[in-house]
Amino acid sequence: MIGVDIQKIARIKKSLESDAFAERVFTAAEREYCDSRALPEQSYAGMFCAKEAAVKAVKQGFGAISPRDVEVRHADDGSPRLVFYGNAAPFFAGCNVDVSISHDGEYAIAAVQIL
Repeated sequence: MIGVDIQKIARIKKSLESDAFAERVFTAAEREYCDSRALPEQSYAGMFCAKEAAVKAVKQGFGAISPRDVEVRHADDGSPRLVFYGNAAPFFAGCNVDVSISHDGEYAIAAVQIL
């Protein structure tokens, strides 16, 4: 199964003007990571895309899975990986999940493959 999402970085940056958006969508660890980056809106947009792509890959929506139940973490080499909690955990149990996140210019994109 594959899920892909693309977002305009400016759209996410505008949403981040409300603390409620960041708190509703991103875990504390994700917010800390993004806020430490030179251009936090790029990281937030990439993480948002990864969450959306994961949910699309299992043919669900954020009504069934909370965005905070899909967490983006980074390995020491900077590569992203996904961790699942709460309602998301059963959908991904026993699966191998790969994620790729990229951003350039105005857009961020992520692809998630579930095997």
